[in-house]
Amino acid sequence: MTRHYIGIDPGSVSGCIAIVSSFGGGELHSTIEFNKHTTKEWYGELKSISTENNCFCVLERVHSMPKQGVVSVSTFMKHVGHVEMALLALEIPFKEVTPQTWMKHYNLKKEKEESKPDWKRRLREHLQRILPNFKVTNNNADAMLLALYARKIYK
Repeated sequence: MTRHYIGIDPGSVSGCIAIVSSFGGGELHSTIEFNKHTTKEWYGELKSISTENNCFCVLERVHSMPKQGVVSVSTFMKHVGHVEMALLALEIPFKEVTPQTWMKHYNLKKEKEESKPDWKRRLREHLQRILPNFKVTNNNADAMLLALYARKIYK
């Protein structure tokens, strides 16, 4: 039976759903970026893998940040609401985790002086070491790390 481990980073523009599908010794890694898919499309994708009660999701527990614009916060909160409702409607069990929780699992901690671009580069590089054949981007790195965290912790 195929098991699906889902990681969701509900970011405002760069949000992403990552899916690790484990089956008979193999794995597939896929992503659904919010800025490239409609809500209906990503909901349909989740629906198609949730039919056998074989999914578990880790949803990043997030909040708005200082200096975010009104439109950005609005989009961000809309994504969070859509994601939570989709998981509930599809009866996909999920756990919310803070960024600090899943990053601690990978022994990754943002240094005080580290810039955001440098920090994101370090996350991408870490994921690329774990999945050398996966096309890592700023948009999918956090979500895929969350999906791999879900696979490791909730196997």
